[in-house]
Amino acid sequence: MAAGRSSRDLTKGPVFGHILRLVIPMSAGIVAMMLVGVVDAYWVGKLGTAQQAAVQFVFPVSMLVMSVAIGLGAGAVSVVARAAGRGDDSRTRRTATDAVSLSFLIVGGVSILGVLSIDPIFRLMGATDAMMPYVREYMVIWFAGIVFVVGPMVASNILRALGDAVLPSLIMIVGAVINMALDPLLIFGWGPIPRMEVEGAAYATLISNLIVFLIAMAILTFREKLIDLTWPGFEEIFWNWREIARIGAPAAGSNMIGPLSNTIVFAAVAGFGEAAVAGFGVGMRVEAFALIPLFALSGSIGPITGQNGGAGHGDRVREAFAKSFLFCVGWGVSIAVILFFAGDFLAPVFLPSEGGQAIAEQYWDIAPFAVAGYGIAMAASAGFNGLGRPLYGVAINAARGLVLIAPLAWLGGVLGGATGVIWGVFAANLIIGVVGTVFVLKFAPLSAVEGRGRPAKPAKPQPQAPSAE
Repeated sequence: MAAGRSSRDLTKGPVFGHILRLVIPMSAGIVAMMLVGVVDAYWVGKLGTAQQAAVQFVFPVSMLVMSVAIGLGAGAVSVVARAAGRGDDSRTRRTATDAVSLSFLIVGGVSILGVLSIDPIFRLMGATDAMMPYVREYMVIWFAGIVFVVGPMVASNILRALGDAVLPSLIMIVGAVINMALDPLLIFGWGPIPRMEVEGAAYATLISNLIVFLIAMAILTFREKLIDLTWPGFEEIFWNWREIARIGAPAAGSNMIGPLSNTIVFAAVAGFGEAAVAGFGVGMRVEAFALIPLFALSGSIGPITGQNGGAGHGDRVREAFAKSFLFCVGWGVSIAVILFFAGDFLAPVFLPSEGGQAIAEQYWDIAPFAVAGYGIAMAASAGFNGLGRPLYGVAINAARGLVLIAPLAWLGGVLGGATGVIWGVFAANLIIGVVGTVFVLKFAPLSAVEGRGRPAKPAKPQPQAPSAE
């Protein structure tokens, strides 16, 4: 075991203390990554409308690739945390190594397909002739370098699975700072550095991700000693890959449900005019920024449930879920109260029209008071991924996004216009919060499971007793 790793053992000590220790640094990392998008948009916007539209146009495709990365990360967290919880150092090293190698293989394939498919994909999405040259400039570089995007994400998840909260967040922050510093330098040029415009924005992302990738791999290899270059045989590697995919594929699919349900909600709002869409969109974006700790919680509970489930501590798994849900309620209500009183001041800052301002204010007066339910759904889903039970997480997210939010938002729109859509979102989150809490704490299995056919560890050679002569 690497020095200091035992001090991050999540199977011992106060469960809520572990939750806070993981959530707080990760929140800082998420803020840094969100700022990168804002800074990118600001600098590229100075080049012109077509350039800015082209870079913003790639967002849905990048989110799809990020869903693959999130799935791989969830699979890595689950297998590594369960091995660490069992105290099996050799399995921990093996699963960590195989998680990294699988991410390289999958992302390499995605990279090649992405570069070859840029024109048909973005033409299908509606990119104009004016936008396509900038789309190609940006996406060729972006696709070619996505291994450096996904690699650090998987490495950070492995570190988090071992209870390390600080290093993964520092990795995110370092990458964000480098990216933001390089943006104006490479976009507009300076001294011997030529002006590269849209390509410069792509290269800024590529270079920052490459630096972070090298840092993350150095930490895994030299500090944590988790990269095992010995050959364990095809059976062991394939079982680990299959187990990572067993968690990662459903987790990636589950992660897509939220954006899909949001698209349906926006379609419901669109019928009430541009002001309603603008107000609703601003309301959701500001709320999302305020809910960063809940997003961080969803990335933190998997290591806790995984380690404790792997160690057979079902009581600590239940406590992790219960206290995570309480955290969601406490934070959600606090944010709701703040947005309720701050809405009158925030709306004019983001929206020029009085109609849009009115919808945003209504959103902040209603929706945040049930947003704890959204946090509970995210935490429950991630917690079940850690236990090796990803289909429970898919079911919870599908129940929230497709069974509740989509129909209730449309029904609310029919009955009460744009305000009714907001009430539909409120009702969906409230219902999933209550039902999800009861299901997880009263009925769901809280033990860790593994896929079938796990290969046995090779037996260590036993010393031979000297033969009597």
